[in-house]
Amino acid sequence: MSFANVSYAQDSEQRDTLVIEKSDLDSPIFYSARDSIYTDLRKKQVHLYGDAKIDNGEIKMSAGYIMIDLNKNEVLAKYAYDRDSNKVEFPLFSDGSDQIKASTIRYNLNTEKGFIEEVAIVQDEMYLYMEIAKRHANEEIHFKKGRFTTCDLEEPHYHFQLSKAVLIPNKRIVSGPMNLWIGGVPTPLGLPFIVLPQAEEKSKGLIFPQFVPVSQYGFGIQDLGYYIPVNDNLQTTFYGSLYNRGSWGLKNVTDYSKRYGFRGSLQTGFQQFKSGFPTNTNENKFSLRWDHRKDAKSSPFWGFSANVNYISDNNSQNNLDPINPQYFNNSFNSDINLSRRFPNIPILSAGMKIRLRQNSISENVSLTSPVVNVNVTRFYPLKKLVNGSKGWRQLFSRFGVTYNFEGQNQAIFADSLISGETRDLQAVNDNFMNGIKQSVSMQTTASLFKNTWKLTPSMTYGNKMNFQQIDRYEVNDSVITDMLPTFGIAQDLSFNAQLTTVVYSYYRFIGKKKPLVRHVLTPSFSFREIPNLNLNDTLIFGTGTEIDTLLYSPFEQSLYSVGNTRGQRLITFGFNNTLELKRKSDKDTVDGFKRTRLIDAFSITGNYDFLKDSNNLSNIFLNLRISPVKWLNFVSTSSFSPYGWNTETGATTQYFALDSNGRIGRFLSTNFTTTITLTSKEGREEIQKTQNRIEENWTADYAYFALHPEHAINFDIPWKVTLSHIYSVNVNQNISTNFSDRFNQLQTLMVTGDVSFTKRWKLSTTTNLDLASARITNSRFTLSRDMHCWALDFHWTPIGGNKSFLFSIRSTSMLFKDAKIDIRKPPSFL
Repeated sequence: MSFANVSYAQDSEQRDTLVIEKSDLDSPIFYSARDSIYTDLRKKQVHLYGDAKIDNGEIKMSAGYIMIDLNKNEVLAKYAYDRDSNKVEFPLFSDGSDQIKASTIRYNLNTEKGFIEEVAIVQDEMYLYMEIAKRHANEEIHFKKGRFTTCDLEEPHYHFQLSKAVLIPNKRIVSGPMNLWIGGVPTPLGLPFIVLPQAEEKSKGLIFPQFVPVSQYGFGIQDLGYYIPVNDNLQTTFYGSLYNRGSWGLKNVTDYSKRYGFRGSLQTGFQQFKSGFPTNTNENKFSLRWDHRKDAKSSPFWGFSANVNYISDNNSQNNLDPINPQYFNNSFNSDINLSRRFPNIPILSAGMKIRLRQNSISENVSLTSPVVNVNVTRFYPLKKLVNGSKGWRQLFSRFGVTYNFEGQNQAIFADSLISGETRDLQAVNDNFMNGIKQSVSMQTTASLFKNTWKLTPSMTYGNKMNFQQIDRYEVNDSVITDMLPTFGIAQDLSFNAQLTTVVYSYYRFIGKKKPLVRHVLTPSFSFREIPNLNLNDTLIFGTGTEIDTLLYSPFEQSLYSVGNTRGQRLITFGFNNTLELKRKSDKDTVDGFKRTRLIDAFSITGNYDFLKDSNNLSNIFLNLRISPVKWLNFVSTSSFSPYGWNTETGATTQYFALDSNGRIGRFLSTNFTTTITLTSKEGREEIQKTQNRIEENWTADYAYFALHPEHAINFDIPWKVTLSHIYSVNVNQNISTNFSDRFNQLQTLMVTGDVSFTKRWKLSTTTNLDLASARITNSRFTLSRDMHCWALDFHWTPIGGNKSFLFSIRSTSMLFKDAKIDIRKPPSFL
């Protein structure tokens, strides 16, 4: 409806007449109410009761009661009462993107000024409460007795009390004296004035550091930063750390993104460690982390990704951060990938990668720069010529060909060659080796005996082209090995035929639940012929009666190595078994039966080589996996040798154990892994939800919890315990007269768990126990307190190489993410 000023008059017949004059309103007002609408024509007022709403195109307002005064062109909105006399339906005022909630709002439609009582404004994570406020035509809000917080409760756990302030939308809040209130109690902490930026664009500024009272580098300030938002697609932050013994560090973190294009983060850092008196040595460390992901929407046929984690000294145990979460990380991997798919040739794809592997235990670095791959997925060249799925036609119609090409340039060298005083880049260059590997495979399938058996014959040819190979010769009764820059080709050819089927067996038992056990046996038999196409080199060395012959391959130490090869003619066999119990259930199921997997998999595999001189039968490998219930997982792997052994030395002989030792054989190795996750049904559902959320919002920081969601702390899970037990036994086949040395045993137990002894308190722990020595190798305890808008954490590692202590209080709001107190280690006087 469109409202205008109205007036009344009476004619000679005393009839009321409504005279409509020119409207004083620029636009019509649309209104509605749930309960009733009353129009007072004499006072020129409209009263709306119950879920009242008005909208004039520029502003929107809703409340329990709204009065429109046409004389003053004002709107008055108030709350209503429910049947229990509780205040409900508080006025909500919306002007653009901002929303205001108050107990009373009086707004003039002409001057665009407003008077507001007990107002609440919400912007992102910011909550601003005003006791008395006035809105001006320029949209500025002047208010008294304000409260600023990030807590969303009506009575916040904490807030900043503002005496008098001015809110300039999308720019800033300027206030007079301000102090901090906690739990409704004022504190002496405050400022004489405050300016809070409210710009839609990010603003630059300082980042509060962390204070480290005690560390091996002395007292220090960690990560004092300055944030610079360059634009909507780029932001960077500079950090600095300084310790009183002279150690210092600099770090830069730059985040970038382009919508439907790419996103990534680049982090560079430099640290200098000073040992102090008496050595006074300096150690420098450079680090680089780069994570880049390309959006598939930008170009569906090109792919580019980078995951770089490089440190110059190849050592994770020296860091200015006393906690150092990468303390136990012994390897650092870096990969840069470029891939290409061809729309006109869908079976063809190509890629290039630069790969860097660092290992602090071996003190070696492996650099591959680059590795090039070209792959042709399986295609069927004869399918159009011979079509059919029966008889001999299926062999030709299912005939497929694949091709793979790889070429790389790789060097493995000591980490000392790229850092420190022993840096020698020329030596690194001399360690590079080059090669090309390619293979082509042809395969087809056929169904036999009324589709009960499946036959898969195949042939594979490949070659390895190396640009370096070795040469061995004798000097002074010693064998010398030289690496020569000589090109050579090694070839391999194999013929395969595999035969498989599936056998189902059912075992019925007597009982009212009609139990039925289903046994699925999957046997597999294959034949493989591998002719020896590579001749070995022969070296005869020694003098007199001590002459010996050495056979070796010139590609033993090449990039694509080839060992001392020989021909093979193998028959490989395997039997996989699963066992499932089906019984009648009263619960709501699809068919009225409940199924329980008794054995997930039990496999037996081995092979027999006709061309070996002795020990033609290989070891028998057994694998067992059982998950009878959701909280239990059991895995076992074993290696069984059918050959006899020397009772004095333990070495394996060439005769069957049944003939030489009177037994069928012996187990060479056995491993048992048992994992138990104990929690409530609701807790198991929360674990699944946590895993789903991590997969949807995956980052590198959550990689561990993506694999182990049961280890993530969740206050919605009242309790949870995970036990992982690993037991392995290996037969020592070296010469030994001590019976206790015949077996190498390893037993470890990892216990992780957490318990919420109240709604807000949670205690979690991770402990690793070496059962053989009955010693705890590492243990960590975490006490967490959820304080709604704040979080308290206490981390303690009393046992292990990374003993540490951390007491942390931080805000759960991203607005105050840098407002935290971290005590890394207890003060020296404690």
